[in-house]
Amino acid sequence: MFSADFQQDFLISWRFIQHSAFGAALAFSMTPACSMPRVDVAALSPHVLAIVNPPRAKLRPDPPRAVEPVRALHVVAAPGPDQAGYIHYWVITAPDGEEEIQVGVELADQRIAWSFPELGVQVRSFIANGEVNARGKIFRVQHLYGLRPFTSDSAMRTLRNVLDFRIAYWVDNNTPYCFLNGESREICLSCMGFVMQVLFPGKTPAYPQVPKDFTRIGGDIYHTTEDLLFYLTGLHKLPTEAARRERITMISGSKALQEELTRLSVMAGEDAQAAGNTAVAEAAKLPAKRRVSSARPSTPKPAAKRPASAS
Repeated sequence: MFSADFQQDFLISWRFIQHSAFGAALAFSMTPACSMPRVDVAALSPHVLAIVNPPRAKLRPDPPRAVEPVRALHVVAAPGPDQAGYIHYWVITAPDGEEEIQVGVELADQRIAWSFPELGVQVRSFIANGEVNARGKIFRVQHLYGLRPFTSDSAMRTLRNVLDFRIAYWVDNNTPYCFLNGESREICLSCMGFVMQVLFPGKTPAYPQVPKDFTRIGGDIYHTTEDLLFYLTGLHKLPTEAARRERITMISGSKALQEELTRLSVMAGEDAQAAGNTAVAEAAKLPAKRRVSSARPSTPKPAAKRPASAS
């Protein structure tokens, strides 16, 4: 066996190794894994290791959209420069004394395109106050006012770029005039139907692309020249009669225009009240806890009529 001096020297050397860095590593490697202390999982979390994820920025709600101010409407009393596309109103008197509203479109050369009774779609000189001989029938014609159809400058430029093309289609096809509630074996247009096709052409000649917010006043089945005036003046965007009255005071024009807009505003208020009363009455008839669904408005009738099928 080993001598006492050798054993003493070995013990001293081993203690030196244990207290040195090499000894600590050697002792660690010789320690059984099962006897090692368990590393806490929390010590590996990003917060403990100072690996902090940057906080996500809070989504800011979109700011409320500002209500587009209603621009002043340009009303004219006669044709003029830079008025191509303006919609003009007349009152015409038939030989039997019956009066009705006539609408037409101003061209760049200040002529007028319209669909006139007995004559159909045509282009002719502007008439302020006079007569039209329609196949032997004399109609008295009195101009009322003209309106810019769109407040947007870009919309007006687009209309003027295609105005001649849209009108030429109906003129070249000798499109006849017809009343909205009449019968015809061919495509025909009333004055209202013609203007709607110029302003809002549809995918086919039979139907204009009527804007969704183009309201009907008075419960008529067809859109009328009154609905068109209500739309062109922007009154359809205003929900209350007070707001509409304020808008009417901003609109320049003749006394006749002011009176007509006031009358239409009152009619629109009566329609809204009647619709509200109907909705309340219908809801009262429904059983409790039953969900009430609002009925969609009926599809507007075409201003251009389809040809009637031959018998």
